[in-house]
Amino acid sequence: MKVLIRADASPTIGSGHIARCLTLARELRRQGAHVAFACRLLAGHRLQALEAEGFETLSLPDSYPGEDPQQAIESLLPWQADIEALEHVLADRPGFDWIIVDHYGLDHHWQTAARRFAPRIMAVDDLATRTYSVDLLLNQNLSGTQAVYEGLLPEHCRTLLGPRYALLREEFRCEAIEIKPKVKRVIVNFGGFDAAMQTHHAMLALADYPGLEVDFVAGADNPAWARMQRMAASRPHWRLHSFVGQFHQLMLEADLFIGAGGGTSWERAAMGLPTICIAVSNNQRANGDVMATFGAHVYLGPRETVTVEQLRQAIGFVVDNQCLRQSLAEHSRRLVDRLGASRVAVALAGALLRVRPATQADARLLFEGRNAEAVRRVSLDHSVVDWDRHCQWLQASLVNSQRLLLVGEAADGPVGVLRYDLQDSEALVSIYLFENRLGLGWGRALLARGEAFATAHWPQLRSFTAQILPANQASLALFRQAGFSQGTCVFTRVLKDEIDE
Repeated sequence: MKVLIRADASPTIGSGHIARCLTLARELRRQGAHVAFACRLLAGHRLQALEAEGFETLSLPDSYPGEDPQQAIESLLPWQADIEALEHVLADRPGFDWIIVDHYGLDHHWQTAARRFAPRIMAVDDLATRTYSVDLLLNQNLSGTQAVYEGLLPEHCRTLLGPRYALLREEFRCEAIEIKPKVKRVIVNFGGFDAAMQTHHAMLALADYPGLEVDFVAGADNPAWARMQRMAASRPHWRLHSFVGQFHQLMLEADLFIGAGGGTSWERAAMGLPTICIAVSNNQRANGDVMATFGAHVYLGPRETVTVEQLRQAIGFVVDNQCLRQSLAEHSRRLVDRLGASRVAVALAGALLRVRPATQADARLLFEGRNAEAVRRVSLDHSVVDWDRHCQWLQASLVNSQRLLLVGEAADGPVGVLRYDLQDSEALVSIYLFENRLGLGWGRALLARGEAFATAHWPQLRSFTAQILPANQASLALFRQAGFSQGTCVFTRVLKDEIDE
């Protein structure tokens, strides 16, 4: 699978778009994909860092004709110029399977035009304020619900909504931090650029708490950098960092985080790190509100409305309140299970999933897959199948014209198994995934590919039926999502309206 990511970084845009796309790119590469980044040469671009990680990078111009260099982060770019720039750097090279666009300035016009480079487009979004022309949309925020996208998406578009799909780096798959009786160590970070100088405001608020050890993480391009250096120099318990190679380690050692409401929200949630949050851009406000309602952080509001004194009071309220911090940690940890990047990568790879008829050479693969404890637990037959019995069953299945046995394969190996048993114009379907594929969304792609294969193999098919145990909640949800209607533990999908008579 070949993926092109279109995202930018600058003091105005921030670095969050590149950061979360980089997390996804690492996961895609781990699953066998080739990933390239196309970024503009704006001040603060991250092309060298992406190259250092071994990703292909494509440089786009730093300015386009008619573009206002001071335009707001959510203002639209001249999309035709951006497409022309892409055409130039992509000339004479093969196309991509997917384009991922994480950019507030590129709307449905750009997304439609970009299909000349790839047949499938995915958008990473926080706004839900404009029309989209995409096949897959990711909004990892609690505020990203199906209702807010009503009328904005094409009918065929699949949505990945909520922190179940949060793009968390590998190091945040960790145990919760310890909640101590009193806060001793604080970390402050408002993104890679912090053009609004919120780190400096936090310094002013924390000046009245000399007993706290504080790590301030802010790029050297921060407009208040010189002032922050002077303040930190006179306080031995303060450390000002322009770059941190092990940011998550600072977070692990902290008792309180003060920062913005961007992608770091989910890193903090994964660790159960109590947080005082201030939204530094419009796209962070809705999620800040909803997370506060959920009890996952203390949200003070948008930066324009938060004074240094209000932040100082909030710090004083939180540092001595262990019960509050314990509650924040527990509520935030419930939001994420740290598998979001894998799920998003599977949604992309699933579109290219291949199914093939099983062969005798698959005997060991199917034997171990069927006997896995997690598979047996939700099967109609819980018993362990012995090897001789399995080989007899497989041999009989392969010569049975009324049975279709399929293996699903991704770029990095087998995914799962489908079995269809034909009865007149109906097929009974059963499915299982291999243990290392569970809980990531492979089942949906496998069912879709299998259905297409089965209907081509048996043109007389008019419906599929599946029998699911009531306790098998994952399969119940899977078949509902796949368009099956539920009876009493029986799911049916009718095809007669989808096949020409």
